[in-house]
Amino acid sequence: MPVVRRIYVYLVSAISLVGVTWAVIGLARLIIREGIGSGQVIGLAGWLAVIIVGLPIFLFHWLMANRLAADPAERGAIARKIFLYGVMALGAAPVAANVYRLVDNLFLALLDGRPSTGYPYNLTTGEHLVAIIVWVVVWLYLWRQTRIDRQILAAMPAQTAAPEEPESWLDIIEQDAGGVRRVYLLVFALAGLVMVTWGGLGLLQVLMDQWADPQFWRTPVAHHTAQLVVGAVLWAGHWLLLQRAFFSGRGEEERSVLRKLYLYLAVFVYSVMALSGGATLLKRLLELAMGAPPSPEPLLSQLSIPVPMMLVGGVFWAYHWRVIQKDAALAPDIPRQAGVRRIYSYLVAAIGLAVLLTGVTGLLNILIDILTASRLGLATYREETALFAAMVIVGGPVWLIPWRAAQRIALQSGPEAEGERRSIVRKIYLYLYVFIAAVGVFGSAGWFVFRILTLILGADLPGDFLSQVLRALVIALLSVGVWGYHWWAIREDGRLEQADQARRLKEVRVAVLDGGDGHVGQALVRHVRQTLPGLEPVMVALTETAAQAMSAPLFDDTQADALKGARYILGSWQALTEEPVARLVEDSAAVRLVIPTAQPNWVWAGVKAQPVEYYARQAARNLKQAIEGDSITPTGEFNVASIAAIVIGIWLFLTIISSFLGIIVNMGFD
Repeated sequence: MPVVRRIYVYLVSAISLVGVTWAVIGLARLIIREGIGSGQVIGLAGWLAVIIVGLPIFLFHWLMANRLAADPAERGAIARKIFLYGVMALGAAPVAANVYRLVDNLFLALLDGRPSTGYPYNLTTGEHLVAIIVWVVVWLYLWRQTRIDRQILAAMPAQTAAPEEPESWLDIIEQDAGGVRRVYLLVFALAGLVMVTWGGLGLLQVLMDQWADPQFWRTPVAHHTAQLVVGAVLWAGHWLLLQRAFFSGRGEEERSVLRKLYLYLAVFVYSVMALSGGATLLKRLLELAMGAPPSPEPLLSQLSIPVPMMLVGGVFWAYHWRVIQKDAALAPDIPRQAGVRRIYSYLVAAIGLAVLLTGVTGLLNILIDILTASRLGLATYREETALFAAMVIVGGPVWLIPWRAAQRIALQSGPEAEGERRSIVRKIYLYLYVFIAAVGVFGSAGWFVFRILTLILGADLPGDFLSQVLRALVIALLSVGVWGYHWWAIREDGRLEQADQARRLKEVRVAVLDGGDGHVGQALVRHVRQTLPGLEPVMVALTETAAQAMSAPLFDDTQADALKGARYILGSWQALTEEPVARLVEDSAAVRLVIPTAQPNWVWAGVKAQPVEYYARQAARNLKQAIEGDSITPTGEFNVASIAAIVIGIWLFLTIISSFLGIIVNMGFD
C-alpha cells in the first residue's frame, strides 16, 4: 500500500473509532444519569448522530485496511502498528482513569473522607463502569489484532541480512519488530511508575505531617492510596510483560535502546529525588549541630518532605539500578545502548559538579564575609553554611562516582575505552565545563580591570571592596582549577587517541586509484592525510595525466602487489572497474569506498550530486570509521541549522542546571 494511502486509511480509522467509542459511552452515560425522555432529545440526537455517521466510516476504512493486510508484509507496516497500539493507548488511559476514580471513591467511603464535587469526580459508579466496559471491549479487539499480526509475521521467513544502522529514533522503532509495542508498554509502565511515586510521596507526607489531626488526613490519604494502588497495578502489569520479553532471549529485546532509555531516565530522576531529600535532611542536621534552636513544629512534620523523597527515591533508584546491572550481565551494551548510559553518567556528573562548586563557592564566600566583617559570626550564617555544606557533601560523591567510572574506562586500552574517549557526550561535558570555567576566569579578570580603571580615573572604592576582591578571587581560582583539570582530561584523551590511532594505522594498507585526470585521486589523498595523520596511502595512477597530477608512478607490477595487499581501496567507480585493475579489485578482500562521480547517461539512484571534494571528505571519514571499528555511515555536514541546534542545546542544559540549583537553594531556605 502506498505510504500516503496507508496513513490516510489508518488515520481515518483511528479518528472514527475513537469518536464512535466516546459517543457510545456518552449515550450510555446520558441514559444512566437522566434516562430517556423528551428533555434529552438534543443529547440523544447528538450522540446517535456521531454513531450513525462515524460507524460506517470506520467499518469502511478498517475493512479496507484488513483487506490490504492480506499481504503479510502489510501487517508489519509501522502505520498499522501505530494505529493499533495508539488506539489501545487512547483506550487504556480512560480505563485507568475511571478505575482510579472508582478505587478513590472506595477509599473515601472506607475512611469517611470528603469526595470531590467537580467533574469527573461527580460521575456515578455506573457511568465509570460504562467507560471501562466499552473501552475494554475495544482494547481487547485491537489486542487480538496485534496477536494475529505477530503470529503471521513470525511465520514469515526470517531476514538473514544484517539490519542497517538506524539513523533516527523512528528507524529504531521501524527496524525493531516489537518497537511500537515496546513503546506502548514503556509509556504505561512509566505512567504507572509516576502514579506510584506521587501516591507514595503524598501518602508518607500526609501520614507524617497530619497524622495527629484525623479531620484533615482522611481525604488525602484516600486519594494517595488510590494513586498508589492503581499505579502499582498499572506499572507492575506492563513492566512484567517487558521483563518477560527481555528474559525470553530474543535479540531485539536485549538490543532495545528504548528500554535503556527508560531505565536510565528512572535512575536519574530517582537519584535526584533521593539526593535532594538527603541534602535537605543533612542541611537541617547541620543547622542543629551548629546550635540552631529547635523548630516548634513536631519532628515528623519537619521530616515530612525530605524523608519521603529519600525513601521513595532510594527504593526505586536501587531497584532500577539493579535491573540495569542484571541486564548488563545478561546482554552487554551495543553502541547505542552505551550512548544512553553515557548520557546518564555525564549528566549526573555535570549536575554533581555544579552542586559541588556552588557549595564550595558559597562556603568560601561566607568565610570571606566573616573575615572582612568582624561584627558578624558564624551564627549569622548558620542556615547558609548548613545549606552549602550539605551541597558539598552530596555533590562531591554525585560528581566523583560517575566521573571516576567514566575515567577508568577512558584511560584504559581497547574498543570500549576508544568508544568512551570518542563519545560526543563526553566531549560535550568536558568542553562545556572548560567553557564555563573560561567564562569565570574572564569575568573575574574583567572585574579586576574594571575596578583598577575606576580607581585610576578617580572614582571612590565601595566600602566592601576587599570582600568583593576576595569573592572574585575565589571564582577565579575555582575556575582555573576546573579549567585546568578538564583541559588535562581533554589532552589526555587526545594523547591516548593518537597512540591508539598510530597503532591501528601501522597495520592498515590503503590504496587510492585514479584513472582520469587525477583530480579525484588528489582530493582523496589530501582528505585521507588530513583525517588520518600518519597514514600514507598507496597512489595508483592508471593514466599519464593522473600520474602527473598525483606525483605517482604509472601503474606497474609493484603497485599491483600493493593493491593486492590493501585492506581499503578508494576511488571513483570508473577507476575501480577499468583494466588492468578491474580483476584485482574484484578478487580483493578489501573494503571498497567508491566515489559516485558523474558520467553521461549514468544516474546514481537516491544519491544527491555533490562536488568531488564532498565525496572525498566523506570517503576519508568513512575510512576512519572503518579503521576504528565503527559502522560506516554518512557523516553530517555542519550548517547553520546544526550550529543553532547545538547552541540551543547548550542553552537548555545551562538553564536546567541553573533551575536545579535554584530548587535546591530554595528548598534549603524553606
